[in-house]
Amino acid sequence: MTRPLITVGITCYAEGDWLLECWESLLAQTDDRWEAVLVMDGTEHRRTQEIFASLEHPKLRKARLPVNMGPYPTRNRAFELTETPYHLYLDGDDKLPPDAIEKANRTLDEHPGVGLVYGDLQLFGARRQLWRYPAVVEPDDFVSKQALPGGGSVYRKALWEQLGGYAPELARGNGDYDFHIGLAEAGVRGVHCGGVCVLYRMGHATKVSSSYALRYHETHEIMVARHPRFFADPRRRALFLAHGERRSAEASYAAGDMTRAVALARSAMRRGLWSSRTLWKIVVGARLPEPARGALRRLGL
Repeated sequence: MTRPLITVGITCYAEGDWLLECWESLLAQTDDRWEAVLVMDGTEHRRTQEIFASLEHPKLRKARLPVNMGPYPTRNRAFELTETPYHLYLDGDDKLPPDAIEKANRTLDEHPGVGLVYGDLQLFGARRQLWRYPAVVEPDDFVSKQALPGGGSVYRKALWEQLGGYAPELARGNGDYDFHIGLAEAGVRGVHCGGVCVLYRMGHATKVSSSYALRYHETHEIMVARHPRFFADPRRRALFLAHGERRSAEASYAAGDMTRAVALARSAMRRGLWSSRTLWKIVVGARLPEPARGALRRLGL
């Protein structure tokens, strides 16, 4: 039998029974040409520890970090344990659609040596929505947003080694965004697998994305410093920093920190987002009394 090309790296911290659902989604794959590693970040979450201990399979290897290091050091450990040419990382509360490995293997067969395979992302849980990603992603697409999905994407391990893994400065958020910019800086283009690559759970309190928005602008500053060639164009650099400030301004506004929200909004506008309705809403809304601001937030305005 041909040795699998893909190792699925599952990382966990406090997912509890969702980790079991994640594992079962891998067992349910229509294509069994995979290996798996399961890495547990240092945690005291009893149910997650129990499930981690109970999972055994001939194609599964496990490791645990002695202390809590954060999502991206844990993903780096999963990459380190990968013995196949490709790695697919999966958060322990997410799942794979039944044909995820089949689509990935087919794409690798059709595009030998490709550095990245990605697909669409299906939200489930508290929110249900399909996020479609384009067949062609240009470097400038990363200026305003994370242009590729992280979880469910398949990466050539040699590229992870070439880029030095996920940045230690971004241990708890935006490490995959930074990694994708590194790939773009190196001239790597991905291939779309033609369908959904991951089922992404919404509503989990420990999701990286839900806890990181207040300092999103700081992560953008780190990424600019890490990728001088990609951000050599002053306009690209300014707009990228502005979008980070916009995200943090929105989070600060939602949290009721109006002073911080306005300062970030104004900085983002000076950098180039002067026509953003969201930023104008923050600047103007700061002048309203709190009851009026609260009403606007409840209306999603």
